[in-house]
Amino acid sequence: MELDKNEWHILEQAISEWEQTGKLTKEQASGLRESLQLKHTERQQIAQYFFFIALFCTLLAFGAIFLNEKLLEKIKLYFSWNDLAIAGITAVLSVLWFWYVGRKRDRISPVAYEIYMVLGRLSVLTSLIYCCKQAGANTTYTPFLLLSFFLLGVLSPLLRSKALWIGTIAAFIGWFGESSVYDSHDNLFIGMNYPMRYAALGLAVLVFGFLQGRIMQLAFTARITYTTALLLTFCGLWGVSIFGNYNTLAGWQQVRQVHVLAYSIVFAAAAVVSFLLGVKYKDEAARDLGVLFLLINLYTRYFEYFWDSINKGIFFLILAITFGLVGRWLERNNRKRRKTATANQP
Repeated sequence: MELDKNEWHILEQAISEWEQTGKLTKEQASGLRESLQLKHTERQQIAQYFFFIALFCTLLAFGAIFLNEKLLEKIKLYFSWNDLAIAGITAVLSVLWFWYVGRKRDRISPVAYEIYMVLGRLSVLTSLIYCCKQAGANTTYTPFLLLSFFLLGVLSPLLRSKALWIGTIAAFIGWFGESSVYDSHDNLFIGMNYPMRYAALGLAVLVFGFLQGRIMQLAFTARITYTTALLLTFCGLWGVSIFGNYNTLAGWQQVRQVHVLAYSIVFAAAAVVSFLLGVKYKDEAARDLGVLFLLINLYTRYFEYFWDSINKGIFFLILAITFGLVGRWLERNNRKRRKTATANQP
């Protein structure tokens, strides 16, 4: 429901009062708040642009300060700090920041709130980095990524932040990739090369995404998990359609590309199924990603098999005819649905 600022504040106050008097549970109140959306005027849209610019500049400043070892060493030497001291200071700043933003949440827009959560996340990650350095775990990113996954995974539902949940998923994907390298044998992890293991991970996360929608505390981020899982699965399948399941580049170069054609067919079938299910259930993510990766698959196969043998114009003409027929089929189905809906109206 889109509301102007005054209407949004009135309903927000009403929901808070109903929650305090027991007429609404905490979960029901949170669900109602998430259904309220502010109407974006031109000034609000411009303000959001400036928020994003400020966030981008903050990220650049963060990288310039905390990724510059010489600057950090000067700061540590000047104040006679060790890594644990910096970790403690940034942890305290994180707690204070989250507490302050949490108090101001009702007075700021959802976009601004998520941007502030990103800034808090940077402080949390800084604290974890220096904790790992103090513990001597600075030779690998695995402990840092695992701690980030657990900590952000706890903070996201507590603070009702989608930005923190995105960080949680990113930390988990990074941890999986890092740990699978160390636990792999002959460049294979449980018999899978890098693209194959990420395709399997995407499917596992996709299953969790469906289950997540049934968990009340995590339901508000289920869509993010679902979309990320789809993207991860398709990217993994794309890599598998090119490299197969070969564990070395030299081994892959010694075989003809036709030997991995079966993977390309599986990749295309997955894209088609995603597209059809997206159309059937009106799922924009499944529909759009299905079309996108079907196109990527076709273009990849063209460069692999037909770049030197078939005329470029003929290839693209075939693509145009194919997708034109698909578009016509979709339009015809939409007309049938509209006629059925009109006929069923009293």
